[in-house]
Amino acid sequence: FSNKFLRYGAGVFSVKSIIFFILPIIVAEIFRYYMKGDKKAMSEILAFLSKFGIVLILAVTAAPGRDALLNIGVLMLVLSIFHILSGFLFGYTVGWLFKLPEQDRRVLAFETGMPNGGLGSGLAMQMGKIATVGLGPLIWGSLMNVVGSILANYWQVRPPKNQKENVPETEPEK
Repeated sequence: FSNKFLRYGAGVFSVKSIIFFILPIIVAEIFRYYMKGDKKAMSEILAFLSKFGIVLILAVTAAPGRDALLNIGVLMLVLSIFHILSGFLFGYTVGWLFKLPEQDRRVLAFETGMPNGGLGSGLAMQMGKIATVGLGPLIWGSLMNVVGSILANYWQVRPPKNQKENVPETEPEK
């Protein structure tokens, strides 16, 4: 690479490409090799790493806004729950108004009730306002996962009436 090439950002792009695209693939392949394909153990380890990552992100987001969170935390908690529940209800209701099948209504409810809280935190971090603007996505994102999990479990034990139980769809034979 010439200095001119590196000066205009191509070198930075290639380093970021390696870090964010290629390195995770290498780490995943090494992980899979050492786990010898044991899917249960891999699932448990990856679930733990996922939970650890979420807690780490929440801690990094909450730490700078500790004082603001103590002042407005309860109000933000109530408003976040209202926002999440109204999103689920709005999505489901719109699906019902358009006479969509039950499964589609549920998907629409999740799509409107669970927007990306991580994106909001990331934007607040980029703006340098993580201690104030980042608190909304912090609380809202955390609650969104809890409420979404509760709703998913509720709907899991109550499959749509028009859905056949445990019957996989098959293609017609030619």
